[in-house]
Amino acid sequence: MIAALSALRSRDIAAYQRLRQQAKKRNPACSVTALDAATRAESPDGGDEPSALDGLVALARTQCQLHRDADRQSVAVIPMPDRREVWRVQSSGFEDWLRAAYWRMKEAGVTDGTMKAALATLSAAGINDGGGIEVHVRAARWQDGYVIDLCDERWQTVEVNPRGWRVVAESPVLFTRTPSMRPLPFPAAGGDIGLLWRHTNIPPNRRVLVLAWLLDGWRPDTPFPVLELVGEQGSAKSTTQTVLRSLIDPNKVMLRGRPKTVEDIFVAAANNWLVSYENLSGLTPEQQDALCTLSTGGGFASRQLYTNGEEHVMETKRPVALNGIAVVATRPDLIDRVIHVDLPTIAPEARRDDADAQAQWERDRPRVFAGLLDLFASALAILPTVEIHRKQRMADFERLGEAVARALGFEAGEFQRQYAELVRAGIDRALESNAVAQALDKYIAERLTPLNWQGTAGQLYDLLGNFGIPDRSTWPRSPKGLADQLRRIAPAYRAKGIDISHLGHGRDGALWRIAQMSSSQHATPPGASSFVGGIRYGEHRG
Repeated sequence: MIAALSALRSRDIAAYQRLRQQAKKRNPACSVTALDAATRAESPDGGDEPSALDGLVALARTQCQLHRDADRQSVAVIPMPDRREVWRVQSSGFEDWLRAAYWRMKEAGVTDGTMKAALATLSAAGINDGGGIEVHVRAARWQDGYVIDLCDERWQTVEVNPRGWRVVAESPVLFTRTPSMRPLPFPAAGGDIGLLWRHTNIPPNRRVLVLAWLLDGWRPDTPFPVLELVGEQGSAKSTTQTVLRSLIDPNKVMLRGRPKTVEDIFVAAANNWLVSYENLSGLTPEQQDALCTLSTGGGFASRQLYTNGEEHVMETKRPVALNGIAVVATRPDLIDRVIHVDLPTIAPEARRDDADAQAQWERDRPRVFAGLLDLFASALAILPTVEIHRKQRMADFERLGEAVARALGFEAGEFQRQYAELVRAGIDRALESNAVAQALDKYIAERLTPLNWQGTAGQLYDLLGNFGIPDRSTWPRSPKGLADQLRRIAPAYRAKGIDISHLGHGRDGALWRIAQMSSSQHATPPGASSFVGGIRYGEHRG
């Protein structure tokens, strides 16, 4: 036997390593170290022991399938008797697996330097020799439904389609993970979505919107709306956000503090499925623009190394959840993507201990998760029949929400009415928080004739500057700054019946026109009013 193994070792070291691993598995008392010494002594050429680097590379190539993804990053697919693991080669998850497999084979460890060299070699092999594959995180589109990664130790997933849902042992698509990801609950029999409201402080008139946001968090093929929870101190904002996140993307750190830079937001998105921030007092305009990019999909580029000129590009699309005492989303383009929920105050006698609340939620979470899956399947069955004639900015979310509402027994059009009300309130917030809009409202309120102003940005800058500006710190410093603000608030005013148009450049500068729209031009969303600051736009006072 030793002679046969020695001959095999000299011809095919990978096959020899597989056999010795099987021997160790069948008989734990077998010393693979002694076996290696015996076969090496019998080798015709003295059997020079391969280096630890060669052993790591040979082991990985024997037990893994190396591929590359669309970003030309190496991915290892590891078939096992009871599961299939998928790791990026340059990840702590794959490194941990490789160290454990090497210990089982050699009963020896490896240095960090050797491991780093082995990972670099395997990464190059996957990029240059492996085939291209598609790798997902947490959720993926599959045929006429979706697949959700449970992130458990058995690498199980849930398939959801219009016909129902089921837990599968081997996913039809490939999922990879990050170290901070935590498992979703195994769905329990008898799902009950109503249990969710015992653990959150969502008012009844916003529950359908929140349910639609939860389900939309599993649809990576459509834009994601941003959930904004706002309430006074002690209104369970963080608790509510934690509970909601635990149904989509449980994480080691469920809530994060305010990001310092735009890059921080994209790094968080690259390592999490759901980007979650709490206790925000405000975000910079650049950070709000970054959240808009995450909502609809985009990327962030920075210099990869200071020693070369290559870029490191992070491209992603993620659901986002925010909370704060004051309104966080103040930019019109972010407000268009926000599901804003005002949390009511909680009476002192209704408060619960955190430990008891957490224990009760962990008991109910499997049933709530199963109820969500039931609702998701029903909504997917109804979705093809939903038609939206007056679409809002997040039209895909609106269609799903209408399907969710009908699946819950609401009349057709109820979700559209609630969403239109939400959009109207968002438009009001966008204008109320904008200094240019405040001045423009005052100008409109003082007019006795129908609005039809035309002139340069400089003339408008001087005109609006005469109306008492409460906060000069946010007032544009030049006519160009005013023009930029007009472009931002134009969609909100258009929804109110006021057209703000750039007419090009004349002899004296950029020309603008601000005028009331005709009834045929102005289509108010169903259920939405046209009031801002006490003025009904589309009419004039006189």
